[in-house]
Amino acid sequence: MKATLEYKSCADLIAGELADRQAQLEQLYTAIDGNDEMAECDARDEIYSMSYGIEKLQVIRVIWSGGGPADMLEITYCNEQVIKVEYIYQDWFDGARLIVEEGTPAYRYAEEIVEIESCN
Repeated sequence: MKATLEYKSCADLIAGELADRQAQLEQLYTAIDGNDEMAECDARDEIYSMSYGIEKLQVIRVIWSGGGPADMLEITYCNEQVIKVEYIYQDWFDGARLIVEEGTPAYRYAEEIVEIESCN
């Protein structure tokens, strides 16, 4: 009898992964808040070395209309390079987001906004 592997999506796994990371951090902060200086030093070293990388992203929100309905672009960028563009549409008590594809007029507009804002 063959065992079948069950595929789990990221949506299935994310809550457990966050819980594991929270438990790891709680253990480290417990050591930091304790009375043992050596344990505190080791915990601080681990906290500062545990990240794979740190990215500082900037966000520009271009609001085309407000109220209900409202629509806007949310542009995430780093070092003047567009990372992601989302179109947001909101009506009373409801809202939705769509990723804007590269090569579209809205994406080109977002690139120009980032360029203009970088000059300011």
